[in-house]
Amino acid sequence: MNKQQITNLAKHLHRYKIPILNDIALHCGSPILGTTKASRIEGIIAQYQLYLTQWHNLACRNTLSIDIGIKNFSYCKTTTKKTTATRPTVEGATDATQQNLTSLSAWPVIVTHWQKLNLDTKYGSLYTHLLHQDTILDTKRYLNHITNHLVDDILAPNLSNVKIMEIQRTRSNNNAKTLPTILTNHILENLILSKMYPSLVVPMTSMKLIHFWLYRFITKESINSGKLKKNNKIIRRDLILAWFGKLYQLEGYENNNIRTSEGTKSIGSSSQLTMCQLLDHLHLSKGDKTDDLIDSLLYNLCINCQLNHLYQFHTCLQQQKDDDDYNLIEFVENANQFHLDLIQPVIDKYQLTVK
Repeated sequence: MNKQQITNLAKHLHRYKIPILNDIALHCGSPILGTTKASRIEGIIAQYQLYLTQWHNLACRNTLSIDIGIKNFSYCKTTTKKTTATRPTVEGATDATQQNLTSLSAWPVIVTHWQKLNLDTKYGSLYTHLLHQDTILDTKRYLNHITNHLVDDILAPNLSNVKIMEIQRTRSNNNAKTLPTILTNHILENLILSKMYPSLVVPMTSMKLIHFWLYRFITKESINSGKLKKNNKIIRRDLILAWFGKLYQLEGYENNNIRTSEGTKSIGSSSQLTMCQLLDHLHLSKGDKTDDLIDSLLYNLCINCQLNHLYQFHTCLQQQKDDDDYNLIEFVENANQFHLDLIQPVIDKYQLTVK
């Protein structure tokens, strides 16, 4: 956008109240640049400009998402496909909400690779120590060895035009010190970013992830309830199982469709996928830790959802008339309803209260 277009967009956004601007920013993944209305608008415009330059003209979206860890490194690759086939419908939704399923990168995305790795097991035997395995020299060199093999052999970032990665906290929970494992993961994260440079990698935290999908729609009482905190990881798993066939399909899985009792696809119907079926498809045993694996797909779906919202935001702006104040309000309402439809299964299961 040129300066005049940016000025015009800023003037138009100033016509909306802060709650609407906050929702636009959340749905589009805009950065938080401050608490004022002007700073919120600045963040929305910055995110929109990034979208236009990086992702708007992609014919096919190939997404790589990464959840960092040495023992439980997880990644997920998805792709979109253009099709004239009937998309799943949202029960009771407006036509505008249905655009969430039929936009540029129409749901569901196809999961082509989804795996968790023990990087020590995968690449440790390929490394030869120069001094001693416990020295700083070899510890640093070993992490570079892992990173080079991981990025070149598996992640292949040049084959993905959208990339998102979990960024590490330097503290874990209420610990006053940085634990060695967290520090190692933090170093690995930055080595991967350096290896991928100059490719753009969108950073995301675990808290922002769950806030995007769930927390922003439910009350503080529900968030602070012991039941929700205790079942946080289980809820993430429940969301993934519920969204199978709606937001994603598994390449090579024999039953990628969702069926209602009438035989039609619906976003409001329950998924047939079980955790046992998922583990079997991914060649994992029942006792395997899957938290990071689940998050890697949630990150992938998150960035795709934000980019779809940006596409719809762009469409609204293109259709906007000078005397029409309600186009973006409708965009926000439909995006909110789309998300509420998606999280309804866990709202019902855990008796959460919606704002």
